[in-house]
Amino acid sequence: MNRPTIGLVAIAALALASSAVSVAQTSPPAQPTAVPASTPPPAASGRRGRGSSTPAPGSSATDVPEPPQFSTMDGVWEVQMQPPLATRAIYSHLYVTQKGDQLTGTWRRDAKTNLAFTGTFDGRLFKLAITDGTKTYLMAGYAENFGDMVGLFTDGDPKHDGTPFTASHRKKEKLGAG
Repeated sequence: MNRPTIGLVAIAALALASSAVSVAQTSPPAQPTAVPASTPPPAASGRRGRGSSTPAPGSSATDVPEPPQFSTMDGVWEVQMQPPLATRAIYSHLYVTQKGDQLTGTWRRDAKTNLAFTGTFDGRLFKLAITDGTKTYLMAGYAENFGDMVGLFTDGDPKHDGTPFTASHRKKEKLGAG
């Protein structure tokens, strides 16, 4: 083929493509066809395992359990403090009990230190006042789906910016020794 012929073929192909697009855009969308409820499922191909689209015998969409979801703040929260100048996170635990919008519980800072707290939760935002003798600390932030917290820990000193933290909801456990 010579250049003029190739050019004509290219123009013709573009013309056909653009007319096909315009026809597709002006045609009404195809209506889905309903499958009668009594139609049996397609027969299994006999191949199972990796790469097979055939489910195992007796399985259905409802066999897969839902992931665990929390509906309250109740339980144990694993806290990860991220001090700005520290080389790694500091871990502790909050043992939380929720009654309405009120929170109470214990913050286990380390193996020897358990501090009581009270607080509030409005479904998203939380605020905890933690007492240690005459000193009061504040943990405030937000919770995502009762499963994760993000917040700021402050010690009441206006010179301190506070320490960011995250927390993850864990299954309910008893506050034990050590």
